[in-house]
Amino acid sequence: MPSAVTYRSVAGDQPLPYIECDRGIRTLYSRIRHYISQDDGNCPLCRYLRDKIGSRNGFEPDARLILHAQINVIHELFERNDDHEIALLLQRVEDDCC
Repeated sequence: MPSAVTYRSVAGDQPLPYIECDRGIRTLYSRIRHYISQDDGNCPLCRYLRDKIGSRNGFEPDARLILHAQINVIHELFERNDDHEIALLLQRVEDDCC
C-alpha cells in the first residue's frame, strides 16, 4: 500500500487541522461506489459516474484528478442522497487536496 500523503492548509493566522488526503479520497470513492451499486438504472448521475470512475477505488495515481474533474457531479450525488457528512468531506478534500 502506498504511503499516506498529508497536506496542511493555512488561512490567515489560523492553521487548519491536518487532513489525510489519500484516506479522504478513498472514503469518497467508497461512498460513490456504494451509491452506484444501489442504482436500479434510474439514476443518470450513477450511470455517468460509473462510466467515468469505472472500477477505481481511490488508490490509483489519477484518483485525485478524476475526483477533482467530477467534483460537481459527485457533490450532486451526495446531496440527492442527503449524505451531508460525506459532502462536507468532499468539500474539505477539494479545498485541501485538489
